Amino acid sequence: MTTMELKSLKMDLVEELLSLNDKEMLNRVKNYLKRLKKMEAEKEEDEISKEEILAGIDAGLKDVKAGRTRSAYELINEL
Repeated sequence: MTTMELKSLKMDLVEELLSLNDKEMLNRVKNYLKRLKKMEAEKEEDEISKEEILAGIDAGLKDVKAGRTRSAYELINEL
């Protein structure tokens, strides 16, 4: 979505909000937006960044080079 499209969408939302005259409805919209923002923040916390993935792969490769490995049989027994 381009910057202009995003601004247009925001303006549409503002116009819709300004057209509301019911305090209860406005409070419901406000609370819903808060919940959406909280859910999005939690979702972002759960996601693994590219850097974290690469760091994990690097650590695993270093473990292999250092001989810190186990056989598939040992892994299956642990599971």
